[in-house]
Amino acid sequence: MRIITCNIRFSSMGFDTGDRHWSQRRSLCLECIMRREPDLICLQECHNDQLRDFEAALAKEFGCFYTNSYPGDYFPENAIFFRREGCRFRGGGGWHLSETPHIAGTKSWGSECVRLVNWLLLEDRQGRLFRLLNTHFDHASQLARAKAAEMVNGDVLAWPAEIPHILTGDLNCDPNNSAIHTLEQAGWRDTMPDGQRMTPTCHDFLGDQWQGPLPDGQCGRMDYIFLRGNLHATPAEVITDHQGTLYPSDHYFLSSEISWRD
Repeated sequence: MRIITCNIRFSSMGFDTGDRHWSQRRSLCLECIMRREPDLICLQECHNDQLRDFEAALAKEFGCFYTNSYPGDYFPENAIFFRREGCRFRGGGGWHLSETPHIAGTKSWGSECVRLVNWLLLEDRQGRLFRLLNTHFDHASQLARAKAAEMVNGDVLAWPAEIPHILTGDLNCDPNNSAIHTLEQAGWRDTMPDGQRMTPTCHDFLGDQWQGPLPDGQCGRMDYIFLRGNLHATPAEVITDHQGTLYPSDHYFLSSEISWRD
C-alpha cells in the first residue's frame, strides 16, 4: 500500500495571495497527490474548505476520518483518507497534544498552536490489522515537541505488540532534534534513507531557492513517515512537483510503499 503525507498549507492565511492562494494551487495539489496512486493520504493544516475539496475529489474511492482542533466543526487539520478497496476501517479516534488530551482546543507546554493526533485502526486485504497516526507537532516550543513525542510513544504502548504502527506528519524539527531521538528510541524507524535524512521538505513556496531562516540551526526537514513493528517501506520519496512558480504547498510531500515483513 502506498502512503503519502502532505502538509497542504491551510487556506486562511491572509497574506497567501497569487500563486500561494489555495484557489490557485488546489488542482495542482490534488494532482500531485493522486499521481502517486496512494492508498493512504495523511493531511496536515487541512481547513474546512480544503476538506470539502478533497472529499469532492476522493469520495468515490476513499473514506475519510478526522477530529477537529477546536470544539464544533472547526479545523479538521489532520484528516486521513483511506482507499476503501484496500483498507477496511476498524476504528479511529483523536486526542490533543496537551495536558488535557481529550479536551478539544487545548494546548500546553508553550505550544503556540492547538495540535492533535488522529489515528485509524485499519485491516488490509489479507485481514492484517495495523494502526496509522497522523499529527503535527508545534513549531514554536521545543518542550511541546518533546512532550508530543512522549505522548505518541505512550499511546502505542496501550496496543498489542503484534499490531504495527505508521506515524506521519509535520514534526517541525529535523532528525537531530531530541523529539525525533525520543521517537527512535521507542522503536520508530524513519523511511527516509540515511544519506537523505536531512533533505529539506519545507520550502516556503520557493523550492530549491529557499534558504530559511530556521530556528536552532535546523535544515528544513520537517515531514516524516515512521514505521514501528512488522512493516517494511521503500525509501521515502520527496515529491517536488511544481509548475513554474506554482507549488502545491510550502512543504514538499513524502510518499512511500509500505508492506509487511516476511
